[in-house]
Parts: sequence; C-alpha cells; structure tokens
Amino acid sequence: IGFALLTFLIVPKAKLAVWGFFYFFLARDKKPCKPTDMKIDKNSPNCKRMKIVFIRHGESQWNSVFNKGWKIFLPVRLVRALIKEASMVFQRDSLFYDSPLNAQGLQQGWDLLAFLASQPPGCREPGTCHKPVEQLQVEDIVSIIMGDAGESVVASSILRRAISTVLLALSPRLLKSTFAKDRVHLMTSLQEISRNVDTLSITRSRTTPKVPVDEARMKNMGDLMSHWYKTRLDSRQNSGNKTLGMKADKRQRQFVKWVFEQRDVDCIIVGGHSLWFREFFKSFMPKSSVHTAKTAKMVNCGVVAFDLYRTVQHGTEVIRIPPESIKEIYGGFEGKAKKKKG
Repeated sequence: IGFALLTFLIVPKAKLAVWGFFYFFLARDKKPCKPTDMKIDKNSPNCKRMKIVFIRHGESQWNSVFNKGWKIFLPVRLVRALIKEASMVFQRDSLFYDSPLNAQGLQQGWDLLAFLASQPPGCREPGTCHKPVEQLQVEDIVSIIMGDAGESVVASSILRRAISTVLLALSPRLLKSTFAKDRVHLMTSLQEISRNVDTLSITRSRTTPKVPVDEARMKNMGDLMSHWYKTRLDSRQNSGNKTLGMKADKRQRQFVKWVFEQRDVDCIIVGGHSLWFREFFKSFMPKSSVHTAKTAKMVNCGVVAFDLYRTVQHGTEVIRIPPESIKEIYGGFEGKAKKKKG
C-alpha cells in the first residue's frame, strides 16, 4: 500500500491513469441533448444568431496505433507505443492520454493552412461579414476564419490534437494580431465524447498544456508552435477533465451559453472532435431533418460552417441549426466521394 501511495504521489500520470480506468467503466458520456422539431422565428427580436465554424483536428498518435495498418500488426504497434509511453512516465506527455497529432495529422494541418492561405479575398462588399453562413461564399467564410473580415473568436477543446490543429492552421491569423486581440479559448465543454483515454486531458484546470515534443521540433516552423502554446492559449474556460456528471448534453449547453454571451462577435471558430461535432449537429438540427452531418464524421482537418440560432418560445429555450445553412468549406464529411473545395 505504501509503495502504491508513493507512486501515486510521485508519478505525474498515476492519478490520471486511475481516473482513466474508472472513467472507462463508469462514464455515460454519450448523452447529448435531445433534438426537437420546434420551429423558430428568425425575425423575432428575441432570436439571436451566430456563425459557427467547426475545424476537426488532424490524425492522432492514437490513430497510428489502433486505426491504421493491418490489424495483424496491431500487437506490434501497441508494444512499440507502450515502450515509448513508459519512457514518458515522469513527463507531462503521453501517446495515449490526450493523444497528440501524428506525422500525418501535422501534414493535414499544413494542407489546411495552405488551402486557407490560397483563397481569394472575400467579404469585399460592405456588410457581407454580418450575413448568415447561408448567404456567404467559401471565400467569404475563409476571410472571416483568417481574421481578415468581421469579428470572430477562436475556441478549442482542451485536448492537444485540437489545439495544435488550430494553432498550425491559423498561424497566419495569429501572426497578424496580439494575445489581447486574438487568443484561443481552451474549453472543457468541447472535450471529446467517448470513454477512451485519448479523450482525457493531461492538462490541469486553469492551466495551459505544453507543446508536444514532436511539434516543438517541426521543420519549417522554428519555435513558432512552442511560442503559440506559451503565448496564445487562454485557460479561463479550462475547468479540467470532464467528470462523470459532465455528460455530453451538459457540455453542449455550456458551449452554447458561452457562444451567446460573446459581444460584438460575428463568428465562433471551434477546434474540436468528430463525435462531439456530429452529436452537436444531431442535437440541434430539427429532429425530422435528414443530413449527412447527423450520420457522418467530419474528415480530419475538415472545416464546416453553419448558422446557430437561439431563442425562447413559450418559456422554452430553443437552439437550432438550419440544415440549409451547413456549408462544407474544406474536406467536409467522411464517406463522400468529392473533391476538396478551392
């Protein structure tokens, strides 16, 4: 008992390992908000609208072990990963917990950056940036994402693969601004929906994570990723790991509440995860609607924009995503044979 207690106190990840074990068997995380078919009056003075842009993270180290290559070689990949994990036992780093981007994921982030930077200027007509997504073109939304038009805020899950994807893809935007003007809000409410340990964060409440080792050594980036991790992350919305009582529906509501608390903002740009995004679409699109966003995951580093409405009708809060407002900007959804736009 004494040795176990000593290990628990000395090894930084011991507490997380214990929590991960209990969370896997006890969590009922996949409990999203139930969809309805209540109609909304977009012209009502009580109805508020916000443009939302979802950016899914790139491929992770977890994917390299469990989701890539022939299954017959899974034991070999797993043993190699466990050996590397053991070498990081005294570090605030991991391949499994809060799994970071792998080499392919980093390349996907570069590809997204290249796409965003290659688009023609948008929002060239006065007032265009204030229009709903439904009325905008791809280049208009890209200009908003890059900070060249309108007023937008960037948020991210507290998991490193989402943070790194946003920091990498939006580097040109961050280079043009300061922390006071432009920062990435880390939000526990955006943490992925799953019981797997790769959805648990290694970062403590109200703190920011350290840049993953492989990303700190990225070619062609110098110290930029390390610099972004140190200077552009806002941890005020990081309340630590999701708890057993913090099911998906509660996190969805927390995020929506935060969205509509933002002032003088046209758009919220969100770095996050496939299941969280899919469940969000399912929860707030009309129950009777049929759309790919309800059934398919976004591709790695995919970008999708849409309009989010909030109103109160007969004393009931209604959150709605009009299916016709959903616009695929880059990559889109899995299982669709289509070329990337641009």
